[in-house]
Parts: sequence; C-alpha cells; structure tokens
Amino acid sequence: MSACSINQWQLTPPVVLCICLSVGVILLARWVSRQQAFPGRNSFVLLQLTVLWWMGAAALEMAALAPDCKVLWAQMAWPGIAGVPSFWAVFLWQYVNSSQRPLRAGSIALLLLGPVLIWLLALSNPWHQLFYGPGTQPLSAEQGAPIHYDHGVLFMAAAAYMYVLMLYCLWLVLRAAWFSEGVHRRHYLAFVLVTCVPWVANISYVVFGVTLFGFDPTPFCFAFTVVAFAWLILGVRLFDLLPVARHLLVEVLPDPVLVVDGQGRVVEANPVALQLAGLRGSWRGLSLQHWPVFGDPLCKAMGTSTDSLAQLELACGTAFFEVRLRNIERPVKGGMQRLGQMIYLRDVTARHQSEVNLAAALALSEERLSTISELHEQLREQALHDPLTGLYNRRYLAEFFEREQSRALRDRLPLALALIDLDHFKQLNDSYGHLAGDEVLRAVAQHLEMNLRSTDAVFRIGGEEFLLILPGVDAAEATQRVESLREQLASVRLPTRAGALQVTLSAGLALWPEHGHALDELLQAADAALYQAKHAGRNRVQTASCDTSRPAAEL
Repeated sequence: MSACSINQWQLTPPVVLCICLSVGVILLARWVSRQQAFPGRNSFVLLQLTVLWWMGAAALEMAALAPDCKVLWAQMAWPGIAGVPSFWAVFLWQYVNSSQRPLRAGSIALLLLGPVLIWLLALSNPWHQLFYGPGTQPLSAEQGAPIHYDHGVLFMAAAAYMYVLMLYCLWLVLRAAWFSEGVHRRHYLAFVLVTCVPWVANISYVVFGVTLFGFDPTPFCFAFTVVAFAWLILGVRLFDLLPVARHLLVEVLPDPVLVVDGQGRVVEANPVALQLAGLRGSWRGLSLQHWPVFGDPLCKAMGTSTDSLAQLELACGTAFFEVRLRNIERPVKGGMQRLGQMIYLRDVTARHQSEVNLAAALALSEERLSTISELHEQLREQALHDPLTGLYNRRYLAEFFEREQSRALRDRLPLALALIDLDHFKQLNDSYGHLAGDEVLRAVAQHLEMNLRSTDAVFRIGGEEFLLILPGVDAAEATQRVESLREQLASVRLPTRAGALQVTLSAGLALWPEHGHALDELLQAADAALYQAKHAGRNRVQTASCDTSRPAAEL
C-alpha cells in the first residue's frame, strides 16, 4: 500500500466508466432486492456485490499511476474475480430449478472458500512468483501505462477453477433450454447467449491478450451480463408466465400428471404417470379410457364433470388417489373455449389407510366404551341389588325415596312406607337350616314383587326385613294393600328343600308427611309400628301413630 500512498492518481475516461458501472451495479442490486421474490434472488444480489468488488478494484488499478500499485489492485480484485462465477453458478441453479430458499451463512462461507484461497495466493505472489511471473511489467515507459501480466501456473489453476464453474453455468442454461419449448426455449437460449459473453471475453484476454482500455474486459462484460439478466427476469417478466419450470414438472414432480385434449387423448404425461401405467414407448394420442392401470377407473370417476376446477377420488387396486382436474381454456368471442384438461393424481394411499385404521380404532373404542358402559351398569345394578333376592338394597333406598318424595310434593300426592318382618324367622333357620331360610327369603321377595304395582318398590334392608314404598296411596289404601300381601302369604306354603313351609309376616305402616318428612323419621315410625304389630301377636299390619315410639328391647 506504500507504493499507492506516495503516487498520484489520475481520473481517466476508463476510470469514469468503471465508476459509472459500479454505481449502476449498486442501484441494480438495491432495485433487485426490493422486487417481488423470484428464484435465486438472494444469490443474484450476492453476484452483483462480487461484480461490484471486481469493478471497484479495476477502477483503482486503472486510476493508479505506479506499476506496483496497479499490480496490488490487480491482486485485490481476485475475491470478486473468483466469486463471480461461484455465485453465478448458484444463482442459475436456483433459477432454473425454481428454488427460492435463501443461502445460509454456512453456504456463503463455503462458496467464498475458493475465492479467498485464490486471493491469498495472489497476495503472496512476491514470495513465490507463481501467480504473476517476472515478466509482469508496464507495456510502456509512459506514466500510468497498463500492465502486461505474465500469467504463472497458479494463475492458470485459478482460471481453470473459474472455467469449470462457467462450464457448469453454461450446462445449466442449455439443459433448461432443452427441456423448454416455444417462447420459453428462445428466452433460455438468450440466457445462454448472455452467459457466453463474459466467457468469450475472458478467454480472449487470457489466451489472445485482448484488452479494453489496456485492461481485462471480463468485468465489463460481467456487468453487462448482470444487467441483461435483470432485464430478462424483471423487465420482460417472461418467467411470470411459467411459475414452475417445465422440466420440474417432467422430472421432479412426485405425483402423476396427465394432459388430455378435447377428444380425451393423452398428449402429455410426466415420468411418474408413465411409470405407474407401465408405458415407455409411443403413448401420445392414446385415449385416456385405454390408458393402462388407471385410465378406465379415472374416466369413470371423472364422469361428465365440466367444472373448471374439480376434485375427485380414485381407487386403483390397493392405491388411492386424490384427483384434481383443471380445464385448459382460451378466450374466444362470446366466452371460453375448452381445449382439454390437466389431471393431477396425488397419491393418498397412506392417508386413506390411516383413515381406515382410525375408523377401525374408533369403532373398537366405541365397542369397548359400550362394553365398559354395560359393565358399569351391571356393577351399578349389582351394587344396588341384594345378591340373594335380587331386590333393591339400602344403597338405592335414599335415591329412590328422594325422587318419589319430590314427585309427591310436586303433585300433592300421599306417600306410604311399610316395614315388613317375617315372623319367627330365627326359629325357622334354627329348625330347617340357613339354606332353607334363604329359599324362604327368595320366595317372599318374589311374592312381594309379583303383587306390587309398577310404581311401587320393594327393598331388602337386612336379614328378614323388607321395606315397601307405595307412592300415591293414603293410609286406608296402604293398609288394604299390605293386608292383602299378608293374607296371601299366610294362605300358601312356600316350597323349600325342607318341604313346604308356612310363613307369616308383620308390618308397620308410616305415612308421609304425617309421620315425618325425612326418610329416617319415617323408618323410625314404621319400625315402632312394626314392634306394636309383633307385640300384639304377629301376622298383622299396624299403622304408626304420631306419638309411636319403640322401646329399647324387642320381642
């Protein structure tokens, strides 16, 4: 840098041109960064920045008067020289493959690895003389004369590195042109032409020594190329007409796609559709109905649909597809003319199988839930019923009484309770055994259930004690009903393993609300009345009185 600091600089027309081009590149990069996203936009901006570096170093080299200063700025230009084809290759790959993923910091650092290495080799040239040889000197003795560079072996290696990248760029656009048609192919060929401009300029400079203002013409051509590409992409807006490059549809799309003309003939198909149908040879013009594997079921699924945009489902063997139809139309006088249809088949076999599995799982869950509900109901019934007689037990008594009491209160109806005890049951157990006693209890329970109304309820509340709840009956009717139960039971013999046995009962009646409001109060009143019935000789029915009380000991 000392050589540059002690010499003068001159502003020549070539330097002004470089400055103007640099400003233009800056404005172009700013403008591109603000445009609606297009594939490779970020790498295109980075490409412009490397061109700017190269143009800036070229301007300083041409403005410097001292030969050593010119050589220094030629060495400083190498990050831009080697960076341009690197980012150029990335941009073209992203563009022709319709990739809008921005470059990550790690990817940018990897792309800069080669340019930085070449830059270090150029800066270290004074120690090894392998980048610019001893023949590097001014073309004349005139102050500020251009430098003739003696290209060494490292320079040639760096040039080969860049030529490989440039060949890759050329292959990308040629491949894109090959897979395109019509106006798109012509414009991709324009991409090829524009890409070749800096290539030709660099080969002319390196091999034949062609210069512009005594300087390498490559950066000027790259500036032109960048402007031309920006105009083709954002000025002409050509590729807005083709959101996805056709070769992506042909090569990359993972689902079958067909294009059918107005007569139902297949005129276009991507490789996935051909593979699914097992076709390789001549297939264009084949009727969709005769298309192998899925043509006939597809026609049946399509039916006579004329919707511009329709969605169907197709079952093809064990595979399932979601079919989308899009009419291909063109405007004509008086409306739209239908030219054909594009058919897109999305493989949803996995999703369909998941739905089937889910439906089966839901059905199994519902079945299990039903079984659990039934078991729960059975357990509830078992918990509320006496296991010996099948009658309700004390657990259900409070719930049933509360419901009947609310109904009696609402409808202003009476409610009666009858507490029943079998006479001399302990003696029966002692004489004939507990198994015979259990058979008697079951027979009495059946006798009570068969002779009650559907609105009545009978409970076994312990041992040989039963409780009747009789909704809607007053004292007289309750007495009559319980007396009838008593008389009928006394008139028959109950079959047991010990023979036919005669059993009688005693009962105590309590009425709501005369003898109490709460269940415990009514039970206490009925129990006291039952005691009076037993004390009076058993086998009778006794109605509770308001002052009825039961002594501490029973007979």
